[in-house]
Amino acid sequence: MFIELIDSLRCINEHDDTWLVASFETVSNRFVLEASLGCPSCSAHYPVRDGIADFSLGQSTASCDEERRAASHLREELATRAGAYLNATQPGATIVLGGLWAYAANDLAEMADVRVIALNAPSEVKESARVALVKTANRIPLAPDSVHGVALDAWFPLAMTEEAWRVVKPGGRVVGPVSFDRPAEWTVLAHDETYWVAEKQPQLVSLERPRASL
Repeated sequence: MFIELIDSLRCINEHDDTWLVASFETVSNRFVLEASLGCPSCSAHYPVRDGIADFSLGQSTASCDEERRAASHLREELATRAGAYLNATQPGATIVLGGLWAYAANDLAEMADVRVIALNAPSEVKESARVALVKTANRIPLAPDSVHGVALDAWFPLAMTEEAWRVVKPGGRVVGPVSFDRPAEWTVLAHDETYWVAEKQPQLVSLERPRASL
């Protein structure tokens, strides 16, 4: 994991948002290969092994490897689709790609000049200065309202769609499989037989001035 990308990671336990403290074991050319990420709020620790930050806490990260391998040759197509679905037009933005979408991580990072957090990525996906590899079970280890978009495949638990909604900024987008129901308050922009695209509406701020008490 490239050392600067560690700053974007957060503890997955319920408490106030705070940065993780890294204890490095092996670093090569600013890539963290072995380390421990500690939470100053709850003392949780998350290992980095072979450059992959592990937030699974020993829980299963089951996936359909056969389906994901079948998508391996579609990297450029997936990158184009992910960029369009998530409106990845802002250089330097952070995008989360999970499962088979993670095949597009390196292509999308280069094509759109964005940073990518690749969740449970297939082994063929390699880290870079713009791509961080993260393993997780049912939480996304990022701060609320911190990323431009999230795309997940059907092999994540349903709870991950709520996690995606939590970490996406107002005006950002989430791509999810049609097998996952979308809450009624989400604005669905498009869908096909495989995926839907929803947008998180910005919060409305009242322009009325508070009345002075008499």
